[in-house]
Amino acid sequence: MLKNLPIFTENIITDELTLEDLDYLYSFLNLKETKEFVLDRYETKEELKHILEWLMRNDSKNKNEIMKISFGIRLREENKLIGWITYGPLPCDEKLKEKAYWNRGYATMVGQAFLKWLFENITDDDIFAEINPKNHSSRRVLEKLGMVKIQEDTQKKGKITEDLWIYNLQRGENRSNQS
Repeated sequence: MLKNLPIFTENIITDELTLEDLDYLYSFLNLKETKEFVLDRYETKEELKHILEWLMRNDSKNKNEIMKISFGIRLREENKLIGWITYGPLPCDEKLKEKAYWNRGYATMVGQAFLKWLFENITDDDIFAEINPKNHSSRRVLEKLGMVKIQEDTQKKGKITEDLWIYNLQRGENRSNQS
């Protein structure tokens, strides 16, 4: 079982996703302004529902059995879902949120709290993140978190081939950024 949840910051609550989040996630994944930055694509709401159910089953596992976990990012005062963050043993840390909440520092705030939580509760290993290099905001957030670009790569999903950059944060590095 995952411990010490939810994760609270001044303005944000980060906690496990639920099936009640399905409609929001599906509509968000299909927004034009965010679609180009999303590495995972789901053709139908039913397909996304199966993935969400799988993620929820992973949340209940022992930390050594986790394949991938995803948490919702919610505004603390309104308890409104505005995005999510994902972690797994492969580079898959993604932070995405509604355009109305961009450039307010939320991604950096969540990233700092999430990295601290991961190092305290899940892993002693390095943390990796992968992003679409066109997503300049995510690049800036990762750099603020002390992550360093280590590789440029491509990813093929069906007929789509996308560029991606892989970032790394070593366990002992930049701990002052994570408190």
